[in-house]
Amino acid sequence: MKNDKLIYSIGCIVVIGASLMKILHLPYANGILIFGFVGMSVYQSWHVTYLKKRIKELEDKVGI
Repeated sequence: MKNDKLIYSIGCIVVIGASLMKILHLPYANGILIFGFVGMSVYQSWHVTYLKKRIKELEDKVGI
């Protein structure tokens, strides 16, 4: 997909920002940190599934 780098960058910014908030003892840092990690895990799982499906399609097309 063409927006992968953007999505991963946003996820990293959220996690790093929440980590800084946690260091500064600001409120809601735990929730934002959990949201960032869970969101990136869900996206990465979906992306791996998509790539496996795409590899299978290409293998069937080539005849491997």
